[in-house]
Amino acid sequence: MTIRRGTHILHTVQPGDTVYSLAMRYESEVDAITQYNSLYPPYTDPHVIFVGQLLIIPKMFTTKTQTLYVIQYGDTIGSLSQRFSVYPDLLVGINDTIHNPNFIFPNQQIQIPAFIYEVETNDTIASISERTGIPVDQILTANLNRPAVTQDLIVEGLGIIIPLPTSENIVVTLPLPGTVVRDNAVIEGYARSFEANVLYRLIDNNDVIVTEETSTTARYGAPSYSEFRDNIAFDNAPTASLGELQVYTRSAQDGSIQDLVRTKVFFVNS
Repeated sequence: MTIRRGTHILHTVQPGDTVYSLAMRYESEVDAITQYNSLYPPYTDPHVIFVGQLLIIPKMFTTKTQTLYVIQYGDTIGSLSQRFSVYPDLLVGINDTIHNPNFIFPNQQIQIPAFIYEVETNDTIASISERTGIPVDQILTANLNRPAVTQDLIVEGLGIIIPLPTSENIVVTLPLPGTVVRDNAVIEGYARSFEANVLYRLIDNNDVIVTEETSTTARYGAPSYSEFRDNIAFDNAPTASLGELQVYTRSAQDGSIQDLVRTKVFFVNS
């Protein structure tokens, strides 16, 4: 499974845009934009793009892994939350540049809870969905207006936008869905939680608890969304190749699980 690290810009083609001008604007390269978006036959003539087409543009010089969407006329927080399968409050909360959710501006860049997967030989949207645990309809919706992305056929090297699993108050940015988790792996994300408390556990598909319920803390408590980070220590060896990372909070009233986010993961040497 090929995850594309680094910063990726999601840009909607405007009148006058060319692959070259976008490469210069976003510190990218023509060949990389061409590959990520299959800008060649049979989808289009070489390097030809169309107004309204959504492009994935990888920045060449960056150390941060994130997906940034460039606001265009007509976008709203509501429409973007539907497109990328994220709660509006969470989308606003993880973006310091959004000061008022009713006012977002063309060319403003906002972080989207999604990652970029590079298509491998014999991949299909269905197989990517199976691997990551992200529903087919969510993947297709995130990739609207990308002519090379179809449910029936995708080609090697194409970039696919994969929404991250979220709840209203939690998003997990590491580990990514469908990736391998090892002892002491990093867990990262954003949370809005009472007293900044965030809980997680790791369970394999035989219901063996690999990591017992563990507490970590976000940088700030509610009502803010803020980052959390920890290392996942294995309490027991996994007995299956598949598993699930569960991240959540508990109710102060009755201790029930709230805001559960499930991330499909794999183990090795099980």
